[in-house]
Amino acid sequence: MKWPDLRPALLTNLRRRPDRDVALQRYALLAKNYENATSKIRDVRRRAIDLLALRSGETVFDVACGTGVMLPDMARRVGPQGCVIGIEQSAPMAALARAAIRGIPQAQVHVCPIDRFVAPRPADALAFIYAHDVQQDPAALAAVFAQARPGARVVAAGLCLLPWWRLPINAWVLWGARHYLTTWHGLRRPWQPLLDSCPDLQIVERFHDGTTY
Repeated sequence: MKWPDLRPALLTNLRRRPDRDVALQRYALLAKNYENATSKIRDVRRRAIDLLALRSGETVFDVACGTGVMLPDMARRVGPQGCVIGIEQSAPMAALARAAIRGIPQAQVHVCPIDRFVAPRPADALAFIYAHDVQQDPAALAAVFAQARPGARVVAAGLCLLPWWRLPINAWVLWGARHYLTTWHGLRRPWQPLLDSCPDLQIVERFHDGTTY
């Protein structure tokens, strides 16, 4: 995999809003090795699914599902009467997600921008796992929450910056995340935009020296 000069990647992430075209370009390169490169977040993903407390027969949206590694576990939890819907805008990532759910009839993957997603049924639960760009996009959040049942449960996990006096650790976070998101905006409180739709959202656990919530 050959990346361009890293300095422009760090600087262009200073943009205030996520950039879909940039994200598509980056994830076309990231897809093949994504799971190996992100192995350290596997426990965070599993913990997030546990907190969502899925029940038999429910419908869950995995927003920005990536390679779909969580979809089979979600499908097992909701059972054959439930429905697991992965939403992913990157075609290479979605192809891997569809391979991950092959033979699981209650799971499906929609390949589209989040703000154009149309659900076949409303969600009882929503997962935003390492979906920073989506969380910073008001149109994407509005589209997803408009298709959720009243009282739907929400779980989110991802990177966050520490207070300014922990600058070396924050620099390490930004360096490691430079290809996986397209805006640094909101990284101090990345869950903040979710509060408009779920005001009772709480931080219940931290990982990786506090750089993951």
